[in-house]
Amino acid sequence: MIKRVIVIIVFMAFLFSMPLLAEEQLMTKHFFDNWLPAATKPVEQQIDQLKTAISEMDRAVREMRSSLTTEIKVVIGQTKAWIDGNVAVLDVAPVINNNRTMVPVRFIGECMGAEFAWDGNTRKVTYTLNSLTIELYIDKKTAKVRGKEVALDAPPFIIEGRTMVPLRFVGQYMEASFEWDSANQTVTIFR
Repeated sequence: MIKRVIVIIVFMAFLFSMPLLAEEQLMTKHFFDNWLPAATKPVEQQIDQLKTAISEMDRAVREMRSSLTTEIKVVIGQTKAWIDGNVAVLDVAPVINNNRTMVPVRFIGECMGAEFAWDGNTRKVTYTLNSLTIELYIDKKTAKVRGKEVALDAPPFIIEGRTMVPLRFVGQYMEASFEWDSANQTVTIFR
């Protein structure tokens, strides 16, 4: 029995001395609590630097977008419009026809950066913006976008010698967004 106790004691001593023989440091809670912050501090600093850089890039992107975005405001029944806060005078005031805002063709095309062409023989308006081509025909409820026919809610028409086109239809294909202020009868277009 004594031999067994001695063997168990020697075996236990051997087990407890193994980490010391292997020259490994026992990790105590105190050691870990001191080691962890020191080990992760450089990584945390890099993360903070990346967060700052991302924040600065996000701010720069927002500034670029706002400088590249055109804001156009038109008021139904008024010949005064605003382009990026500057007053512009329209030949003909925007109107509502079939629950659609209709605007002068040249004004809206030029504001959105599109080239505009009028063919009096076919009574066709053509907008070209980069690879996009939109063809609208006076008094027809179909248009062509990139050569494909598309239905219109309200056909273009002529008023006081000026061609009026549906604002939302043209604007959506030119990647514009809209806000409608019904109280003031104002449409704000962002492109």
